[in-house]
Amino acid sequence: MSMESAEKDLEYVMDKYGRTVNGIICSMLRSHSERDDLFQEVFLLYYTKELHFEDEGARRSWLIRTALNLCRSANRSPWNLLRSGEEFDPYSVVDTESLSEDTGLWQKVCGLKEKYRLPVYLHYFEGLSLAEVAEIMQTSEAAVKMRLKRAREKLKIELTKNDDSETEAAVNEKREYI
Repeated sequence: MSMESAEKDLEYVMDKYGRTVNGIICSMLRSHSERDDLFQEVFLLYYTKELHFEDEGARRSWLIRTALNLCRSANRSPWNLLRSGEEFDPYSVVDTESLSEDTGLWQKVCGLKEKYRLPVYLHYFEGLSLAEVAEIMQTSEAAVKMRLKRAREKLKIELTKNDDSETEAAVNEKREYI
């Protein structure tokens, strides 16, 4: 592949899958600078390796798997182990373009454990089928279904907590006004 066609291919792949890769990285890492570095590393690996894919699904799966593996490696690094007392802060996650109107939901999703957060992101935000999510996560479809079910239950509890607290605040505000 010539240099020019490789650059055009990289540009196409970054345009098409950049949001997906960024969303996965944002949902898994704490540090903004680490996120930027890993985003670049995923596409640098794509650019430097001579990869041949049967179809777009295989290319997307490779990019997602690579992003997941790099994120997990970063989270296991000695630097992150020193910060192990730090909890994942969903409010530090920079919203991706399409999630800006659902900021509260996105932050709640980011507050889930990784085993729930990842299938929710891939299935609901990226629109992947259960089979595709299972393949990417290297688990069974039944496990993905169960994780999605449990994640929905946890999200429902979190979202109703917020609704209850907002309702309580509105009632207290009305009492103060009267």
